[in-house]
Order: sequence, then C-alpha cells, then structure tokens
Amino acid sequence: MKTNYIIQPTFAVLFLIWILFISLSSCFVSYDPYNPSAPRTTHPAKLPVIEAAKASCFDNYTYDDYMWYFDAWIYYPRRDYEKIVDVYVEIYDGPYIINWFPLYYDQDKYWTSSWIEGIETSLYCGDYYYNYEADFIAVDYQGNFDVLTTIPYY
Repeated sequence: MKTNYIIQPTFAVLFLIWILFISLSSCFVSYDPYNPSAPRTTHPAKLPVIEAAKASCFDNYTYDDYMWYFDAWIYYPRRDYEKIVDVYVEIYDGPYIINWFPLYYDQDKYWTSSWIEGIETSLYCGDYYYNYEADFIAVDYQGNFDVLTTIPYY
C-alpha cells in the first residue's frame, strides 16, 4: 500500500484561511512605558482607587518645628483594605524626587502619616521657591496600583 504525503489543495487553502482568521481576530493590548501613572491591569474593577489626597504642612508648637501631613482616602472593592499592601507619597521638586513617605492605615478608607520637617524630612514648609508635587500611590497585593498627583497646601 502506497501512502501519499502530499497535502490536498483544499486542505491547504482551508488551513491558510484558518490561520488568517486566528491572526486577525486576536486581541491587542497597548502598553505605554512612558506613562508610569497609567494602571496596567486586566481587571480594572479590582484596582485600588485614590479618591482624594492631601499634602499639607503647619507649624507645630509642641515640636517647635513644622509638621508635614499626608492623607489619602482609598477605595478598594468590597472594602478589603487588608489587600492594599502599600500606600506612600513621593515628593517631587520639578522632575527630581526629593523624598518619599509611607502612609499608614487608620480607619475605613483613610490612610495618614505625619513627619517633623527638620528631623525627618528634607522639605521646607512655606518656601514658595520650591515647586513641590506630591504623588500618592496605592498598591494592592496583585501589583495593581493607582496614582494621584496634588500640590501641597501651606
């Protein structure tokens, strides 16, 4: 018995049409490496969302120094706040990062921290020479994150 290994023309045409259909119906997800604040996830409903954030500094008479306060209100689905593993703020002066500070869970959606200016920071309260920007960043256990940028209140 002689076996013929030549592909039939109709099978070859159908195979090429199938390959063309698969390649044209595939999904393409764009990724912009130059936009670090864009969330990169396939489940946007499971992201931590920073609803509001505040960076401020005031004179504290107890320490005889200025205090920096950082507050963030972060929503997470089903109020699973223990799944948020990291909340922090990065302080920029123009394109340069000056300092960063962790925020600590307080209650419900509220995260906060405070720092003594002269001892714990390299910031200067009320000095309008510096153009500070505060980037609040929240990260969950899967690496999903949200970023909110604000200007400190003096």
